[in-house]
Amino acid sequence: MKKIVTIIASFFIVCNFSYSQQGLTLYNMDRVLQSSFINPSIEVQHDFHLGGLIVPVFGQLPPPMYINYANNSFHYNSLFHMGTGNKADSLVLNLPKFMNSLRNTTHIRYDTHFELLNLGIRLDKFFLSVALTEKIKFGVSLPYDLFEFVVNGNKPYMDQDIPHDFSSLNVNFTHYREFAVGFSTAAASKLNIGGRAKVLFGQANFTTEIKTLTLHTDPESYHMTFNADMAIRASLPVFFDYEIHEDSIQFDINQASLDDFNPLNYALNMKNVGLAFDLGASYKLNNKIDLFASFTDLGMISWNTNPQNFISKGNFLFRGIEIDVFNDEESADNFVDSLMNIFLFELQENSYLTFLPSSLYAGGMYKFHDKLHFGALYRAEFYRKTLLPSITLSVNSNLTNWFSAHASYTIANNYGGNVGLGLSMRLGFVSTYFVTDNLIGMIFPQKMRNLNWRMGCNLVFGRKKEIKSSASYR
Repeated sequence: MKKIVTIIASFFIVCNFSYSQQGLTLYNMDRVLQSSFINPSIEVQHDFHLGGLIVPVFGQLPPPMYINYANNSFHYNSLFHMGTGNKADSLVLNLPKFMNSLRNTTHIRYDTHFELLNLGIRLDKFFLSVALTEKIKFGVSLPYDLFEFVVNGNKPYMDQDIPHDFSSLNVNFTHYREFAVGFSTAAASKLNIGGRAKVLFGQANFTTEIKTLTLHTDPESYHMTFNADMAIRASLPVFFDYEIHEDSIQFDINQASLDDFNPLNYALNMKNVGLAFDLGASYKLNNKIDLFASFTDLGMISWNTNPQNFISKGNFLFRGIEIDVFNDEESADNFVDSLMNIFLFELQENSYLTFLPSSLYAGGMYKFHDKLHFGALYRAEFYRKTLLPSITLSVNSNLTNWFSAHASYTIANNYGGNVGLGLSMRLGFVSTYFVTDNLIGMIFPQKMRNLNWRMGCNLVFGRKKEIKSSASYR
């Protein structure tokens, strides 16, 4: 069991050393090639772009990466804050405030992208792009009833003779590599369209699929019964031994798979293949107003490397879990073994599919002045059977032919304190950029529900000729 914990911890270490809203300020930064990741129809402003970690020197200064953390319910100060009166110098735990801040389902997300290669080139009427990106996604969905059970126990629900409903509980971890080929072109005098086809190579996945998971405590007998219809799925470089005996269950990491683990084989794994698509369109309504829409990450991955599906369906008596607080490893073993005993999982070793969280963007731009444009953007992300919406208002200005600045205000994750900033600067053939959707969160992390940033450097050549018009701010 200790080895299992070590491997899982290693994944988190990779995420956090890589240094998880989604490019809302970036959407209108048309001087940055990476804005086409969100709307593939965008008119990129140079004829040739080159970037990525594999580009010597310029691919690392700064390193092209994207970091995003998002939480739709609580922040640090929802749980802890400085006291008042005689507790003014103490940190106070405020559980009632924390419980009031929770939603029906709390989604906690973390994403990291590493851009290995980005290449863009204009060919006559088409702009073509190629990108190779490493992506890590982690998410936990926690139902309100789970917090209620931990904080207040089972008595309040037992007195009402109603079950705790944990059906929205979910955990997902995915590491995959994305190879994308995209294009954009003018389909008509006022209409630009674009698309991107992406081949996905999955490296590792752990996911849960829970249709039903409830815990009912009988008010007379005090018996606690789980009603479950769920699956735990894993496709990892190592796999687990799982055997059911008459009086026990054996569950542990397979030693041979651990001994045979090779980081190079893991990185070059080509067995878990998927496909995804991005689509986008931009329309010039008149000289003052542009409209745009895009749909990203419509796709899936088929997992075939060491696939293991732990299936549980039925009613199960819950007698409690024994935990030894003085022995962490033994407690972890007891916890996992007890869960396996409670739900009596059936192991199926067949391939399975996972779908990417898809996003829909729609908005417009009002060209108030040749150097000042105002934008509005709506984004809807489809994640774990939940729609996560956001609305962004932005001010955009390409101040000079080498410097642009963008500011945004976003309502997302049930929070309206997201102020974003985007900057891009070109010195000769070197173009650098930095963008975040929540600058305040970087300054006051104790109050933030979202924290993200994207940065990088592109080599650019052949600037597109500007159209002399009062409507142009490029």
